[in-house]
Amino acid sequence: MPRRRPSFALCFAAVRVPLGGDAAQVAGAFADVLRTAGVVGATIAGRHVGVDGWVVAKLLAAPQGDDLRPVVVRRGQVGEPPAAGDDEEVLLSDPETGWTLVLAAGTGELHRALDAAFGDARLGTSLSFDEGAFPGDDGMLSVGFEYRDLVVADFPPHESAMLAHTAKVPVRFVTVPATATTRAAAIVTGLESTQDVSQVATWPAKGPVLHLWVNGGWSGFLVVAGKTMVGHEFGPGWDVVDPTRADGSIDDESIADVVLDQIMVEPSDPQEVARALGLDDERAAALRELLSERDPADALDRLAAILALPVEVLPALRGQVRLDALPGAVVEHPRSFLRSAMADSATGADDPVARRLTAGLDLDDARRRKPWWFLTWQILAIPIIGGVSVAMFTYFDSPVRGWFFAALCVLNAAWAFWPRNPGGAPRGTQDA
Repeated sequence: MPRRRPSFALCFAAVRVPLGGDAAQVAGAFADVLRTAGVVGATIAGRHVGVDGWVVAKLLAAPQGDDLRPVVVRRGQVGEPPAAGDDEEVLLSDPETGWTLVLAAGTGELHRALDAAFGDARLGTSLSFDEGAFPGDDGMLSVGFEYRDLVVADFPPHESAMLAHTAKVPVRFVTVPATATTRAAAIVTGLESTQDVSQVATWPAKGPVLHLWVNGGWSGFLVVAGKTMVGHEFGPGWDVVDPTRADGSIDDESIADVVLDQIMVEPSDPQEVARALGLDDERAAALRELLSERDPADALDRLAAILALPVEVLPALRGQVRLDALPGAVVEHPRSFLRSAMADSATGADDPVARRLTAGLDLDDARRRKPWWFLTWQILAIPIIGGVSVAMFTYFDSPVRGWFFAALCVLNAAWAFWPRNPGGAPRGTQDA
C-alpha cells in the first residue's frame, strides 16, 4: 500500500531581539541556527510584518496532532542511501550531491535550540505575541494590515453586472476618460477593503487586465492577457536560508528549491510582463528597471506612470477616493449568472468614453439588439452543439454530409451575431 503524502503548511518561527540589541545581528544568528538545524526558509525583520522587536522566519512543515514536522535537509555521502534520522521520513534525495529532503520528527529540537540561543522563541502555524496575534490561523502575514485591491481594464460599462457576478462580492465600477497623458479605462473595486476582486482579472477583455493590490508594506500587480498571467510583488524582501548553499548564493539549482518554491514569491520575467502589457521599447525599459530594484520607493506610482494609468487609480486603491463619488460610477451587487447575463445584454453604454472603449460596436442599437442576441444564442446553442456532435461522432453514409450540416449551423450562428453596423465606429461617434 503506498504511503500517504503529508499535507504541508506554511509555518513560522520568531525570536525576540533583546532590549538595546542589534536586530541585524540577531537576524544573522537566527539564520545560522536554522541552517544548523537543516531548515530551509526565509527571515525578515519583524517591523515589516507588524511585530517590531522580533525577527520572523517562514518555513514549510507538516502538522501532526499538536506538533509540527518541519521540512529539513540532511547531508549524506554521495552514492550512499538517503540520510535520515530516526522517525524522519525521506521526501526527496539527490544522489549527485548527497543532499536529502526529509520530514523531521518534530519541532521540539528546533524550539529548544532557538530558546537556548535567544531566550524567547515562538514556533507554530499561529504565533502569539504580547503586541497581538500574529499571524492568523490561516497562516497569512497580513494580520493588522489593511488589504485593498482593484482591477483596471477596457471593460465596457454594460459588463459591470457580469463583473460583480465574477467577483462574487458587490463592486464599484467606473469608466474614467483619457487625458493628455493617461488612457481611458474601467476601474473595479470592492465595496469594502476586505473584499477581494482579483477574480475580475480573469474576465475576458480586448486588452490586458491589470490587478493591483496593497497589503501593509507590500504591493504588487498581476497582468492577465489571454492565457498569459504574470505578476510581481514590491516590498521588503525576505532573506533566504538555504543550508545547501554555504556561500549564500541562490543562483544554482538545489534540492532546497523544492521548498523555496513553496514559500517564496518569485518575480516574473520583466520582458514577459512588458509583452503581456504590450509596452513599447521605452516603457519596457522603464518597467525592467523598476522590477529589478529591491523594495523600490513609490513603486506603484512609477508603475502607474509607465502604464499611463488614469489618475483615479491609485487614490482609489489607497482608499483616498470612493469610486462611486466619480461621475458615471455604479454599484453592482452579484446576481445569478442568468440575471447578470440578462442585465449585461439589456444595458447599453452610450456615453462618449464607453464608445471609445468599445469602438466598432453599434452602441446606438445596443438596448434594442442585445436582448435578441442573448435569446438567439440560447436558441442556437443546442443546434450548434448538436450539429458538430453529429458531424464528429455519428455514423453517416457520407462524412461530407455530416460536415455540411455542421457548416450550416456555424453559418447560421455567424449570421445571427454579425454586427449590423459594419462601418467600424458607432454612428455619430466618428469625431469623438
